[in-house]
Amino acid sequence: MREAVRAWWRSKRDDHAPDEETESTAWDGDDSASAPRKDVFVQSLPEKTPLSMAAHGDVFSFEVFPTFQWSSGAMSRDTLKKRVQQHEGTAREELLRVAWSAARACDPADPVTAETAVNARLATDGNWCFDDIEGRIRCIPSVRVRVDPALREHVLPHHLDELTLRETERLGLIRAERARTLTEAWLKMISELELLGELDAHQRRLLVPFAARLADQDFRKVMEELRGHRRTTVEALVAALEGARGLHQEAGLFEFADAYDKALSAFCREAGIRPFSWVEDAVATEGPAR
Repeated sequence: MREAVRAWWRSKRDDHAPDEETESTAWDGDDSASAPRKDVFVQSLPEKTPLSMAAHGDVFSFEVFPTFQWSSGAMSRDTLKKRVQQHEGTAREELLRVAWSAARACDPADPVTAETAVNARLATDGNWCFDDIEGRIRCIPSVRVRVDPALREHVLPHHLDELTLRETERLGLIRAERARTLTEAWLKMISELELLGELDAHQRRLLVPFAARLADQDFRKVMEELRGHRRTTVEALVAALEGARGLHQEAGLFEFADAYDKALSAFCREAGIRPFSWVEDAVATEGPAR
């Protein structure tokens, strides 16, 4: 009986025991070897000497700096690093062959368009797979493009002039806005101190040259020149009106003389000259009455 129980217990334990031979087979299998190997990548260092590609017109050339990204799923990264050295020369020759016509269609002064065109051509044309003794290597080429050094030297002064003009304009606008703001502020202060209220056009013309002195020195000079020019013009016109009035008086055309007199008075008021100042000047010239 005891032996029968032992035999039953041994059979139950053996039913749940792991199959050592099966586990060993599964563990020692070559699943990792049959799985696809991941690609490794290596990027070539840019060459110090660029490739030269003719631009449109065949007068100037683009400086082309190629970059190659290499990848392979058949070798390690260290091995790929060594093997790509055998294919870089061929890749540069292939790049030059494929990209030449794309660069030649571009304006020599537009390297951005040339770079876009060349990279687009490289993405669609060319043989960029290399069968190496260690396995297949794939290559992804790209380029950076610069303008011809001779063309750069030629256009550099013009670009500097353009930059100077833009900066001068920007600075001028800043100064003009500053002068306007300060002049308006000083005009407001003067009007408040003089109890002038809201300044009309005539008052502003008279006061702006004085306010400009406190705003900006260059602006002050211009406004003083403008003031002097206006004064000269006003004096010339006053002299012309006075002469016309006197001539009509001598000719006995008193109605016309009176009209010129009124025009002279109105103009003197508008220009800031005292009305009838010519009478005072005449009296002062003749001396005191005897």
